[in-house]
Amino acid sequence: MPTLDPHMAEILRLAAEQGFQPFETMTAVEARAEAERRNRVWNEDNPAVGRVEDVDLPGPGGALRLRIYEPKGAPTPGPAVLYIHGGGWVICSLDTHDGICRRLTNMSGLRIASLDYRMAPEHPFPAPLDDCLAALSWLRLHGAEVGIDPGRVAMAGDSAGANLALAACLALKQRGEAQPSTAALIYGAFSADLDSPSHRAYGGGAYVLSTPTMHWFWNQYVPDVGRRSDPLVSPLNGDLAGLPPLYVAAAELDPLRDDSERMAARLALAGVDFDYRLWRGVTHACIMMSRLLPAADVQLAEIAGFLRRRLAA
Repeated sequence: MPTLDPHMAEILRLAAEQGFQPFETMTAVEARAEAERRNRVWNEDNPAVGRVEDVDLPGPGGALRLRIYEPKGAPTPGPAVLYIHGGGWVICSLDTHDGICRRLTNMSGLRIASLDYRMAPEHPFPAPLDDCLAALSWLRLHGAEVGIDPGRVAMAGDSAGANLALAACLALKQRGEAQPSTAALIYGAFSADLDSPSHRAYGGGAYVLSTPTMHWFWNQYVPDVGRRSDPLVSPLNGDLAGLPPLYVAAAELDPLRDDSERMAARLALAGVDFDYRLWRGVTHACIMMSRLLPAADVQLAEIAGFLRRRLAA
């Protein structure tokens, strides 16, 4: 039986005392407001960075916003990472993931461009993916305008954001377009199949993310069950050969753990260069928890180091 990190155990105890209601009992609008409230604690006293700038860019459904975090002393132009926040394609925002992006930019010395993409159910698949592709294209064409080297742009994302980052790589491959320099995939949702050992072990609601919540997220993002086998929805079904170097991380006590483990096995068979990490004793969403979870900064430092090395290659 896995052993909980003692700081993680205390976080779960405090959460249990709050008596949080499951997101699937709410409307999407209510769930977003609740996610902002719950995640405010993780973004108190976030570290300073050299500069933060919001930039608007054209998207397929209207203007999109990028929040660009620049480390102190960053070269201009310099490499950058397009970051796609998690939240089941339904909740979370630039603000809920502010602490992650600030820490990543300071630890990596890279600019982090966090994307405010359209979300389900108002904008189901493929709208969020289309927004990610539009943002990547804009950085490649206009990155120099905001200090970014257009030829050295990586992608990263957590949970649903990891799904979108990997789906973007697969979409670029289908189009015959260049891949990002690299991508970091953090406890990603790579399949709509929720009948897995990790869902059975950790999906009951005691470990931050539950299987019923994932069902609800999938129903918002891809309401047509018949479309969920599409590789751009469930990247585990895709042809992974030819993808860029990848960082794949899983949390040990996470219903999505098997998604990352299966992805690592598929990447090995496809001959993709990748690093795999299983973070022991922690749950889904752990990298948001730096204020109370020292392991989160260790994890973020691993991700930052991988991105820095790959973008310097």
